[in-house]
Amino acid sequence: MAVVAAPVAGLAALPGTAGAAPVASAGAPCQDSASVTPAAAASTTGITANSVSVGNVSIISGPVPGLFKGAPTGVQAYFAYINSKGGVNGRKLKLDSYDDGFNGQTNATETQTAVAKDFGLVGNFSLFDSSGCKILAENSAVPDVSVTLDPGTNSLPNVYSAQPLATGWSLGPLQYYKKNFPGATKVGSLVSNTATAIAQWNGEAAALKHEGYQITYVRDVSPLESDFTTDIVSMRAKGVNALDLTALDWQVAAIIIQNATQQGWRPKLIFSGGPVYADQFIKTAGGAAATNGIMIGQVQALYLGQDAKSVPAVNTFLSWVKKVNPAWTPDLFTLYGWASAQLFVQALQAAGKNPTRGSVLAQLAKTTNFTANGLLAATNPAKKLPSNCDLIATIKNGRFVRVVPTGSGFDCSSKFYFAPAGS
Repeated sequence: MAVVAAPVAGLAALPGTAGAAPVASAGAPCQDSASVTPAAAASTTGITANSVSVGNVSIISGPVPGLFKGAPTGVQAYFAYINSKGGVNGRKLKLDSYDDGFNGQTNATETQTAVAKDFGLVGNFSLFDSSGCKILAENSAVPDVSVTLDPGTNSLPNVYSAQPLATGWSLGPLQYYKKNFPGATKVGSLVSNTATAIAQWNGEAAALKHEGYQITYVRDVSPLESDFTTDIVSMRAKGVNALDLTALDWQVAAIIIQNATQQGWRPKLIFSGGPVYADQFIKTAGGAAATNGIMIGQVQALYLGQDAKSVPAVNTFLSWVKKVNPAWTPDLFTLYGWASAQLFVQALQAAGKNPTRGSVLAQLAKTTNFTANGLLAATNPAKKLPSNCDLIATIKNGRFVRVVPTGSGFDCSSKFYFAPAGS
C-alpha cells in the first residue's frame, strides 16, 4: 500500500536559520480544543507509584499486516532502554499497544480508550490519525507525542512531534537533484488515496513546482494494488524522467522498481524522501542492478547502521530494538516510535517526581530543540517547526551511501518551502 512519509525538513530558529521567524503549523484543528481545567491538568491517569502507562494507536493489521508495527516496537525499545536504567524517577514505563486495523472509526475508539486509561499517547502512526483528532481536541490535557501526518491533529496544542508536520517540502534535496540531474524535471508519482497522504503530497508538489519541476503524472492508488505496470507504461509515454518514490512505503516502491525493470524503463532520476531507506528495499526491488543510483533525501541519520561510528545513538537504537523484538527489521516508523518515546521521556523526567498531564505538557512546550541524540536533524517541537537541515544519500553497489554531507551530520544550507494556502 502507499503511505506518504512525514516531512523531511523545515524552517525554525535552529542551526542554520538564525533569526528565522516562527511559522504557524499547517492546517486547522479538527475542532477547537477544550479548555484545560485545573482538574484535567492535575490528572495522573495511568500513573502508579511504580509505573507510567501510555498508549500507542497505530496500523498493525489490515490490508498490509504489520504495516506500522515499527511504531509501537520503537516505543517499546526506548522504554526498555530507560527501564534498564531504573525508569523515570523510580517508575517503569509501560506501553498499551492498540491496533486501528486500517480503520478510521477504530482509530477514534482506541484513541478514546487510551485517553481514559493511559497517561498519554506516544509514538502513534496511522493514516487515520485524523479520526482520533476530535478525541484529542476534547481532551486537551492529554499529551500526545507522536509523528502525525494530519494537519488538523498536528495543530492541536496537546500534540507534540519529534518530526513536526509542515505543508511543503525541503528544498535542499530538490536543488541538489536539479543541479546533478539536469533536465530531469518531469516528475511522476503515485500517492496513497488517504486524506493525510494527499495533503502531504500537495505540499511536496508545491515545492517541486517552486523549483521548476513539472508534475507530469500522478495517480492516487488504493492500499490493495500490487501491480503498477500500467503506470510505468503511462509515465514513459508522457516523458516522465524523474520518478518520485516518496508518497508510499518501501514495499510498494520495490514493486514499482520491479515493474519498471520488467518494462525496461529507467528514468534519469529516481528519488525518495526517505521511505526507500529500508534494509529490505534493495533486495526486494531487484538488487543492486535495479536500485543503484536511487537518491534519498531525509532528516534522519542513516539509522540502519551506516552512521553508527559518528552517531552512537544509532547503535543504541538498533541494539534495543533487537532486544525487544529479535525478528523485527527496523524501519522509519520504528525510528519515529523511538524518537517520540525519547521526547516524551525527556518531558516526563523534567516534570519531576510527581508528574501530571499538565506538567508534562508544560515541559513539552519548553522543548525548542530536539535531535534524539543525533538521530534526527534538530527540530522545534514546541513551535511545531521541522528542521531546515537534511542529508542526501544514494544506493551504490547495493548499499546506502552518504552523499551530502559526506562525513556525518546534516546539511543546513537550504530552506524549507512552506506551500501557500490552497496549494
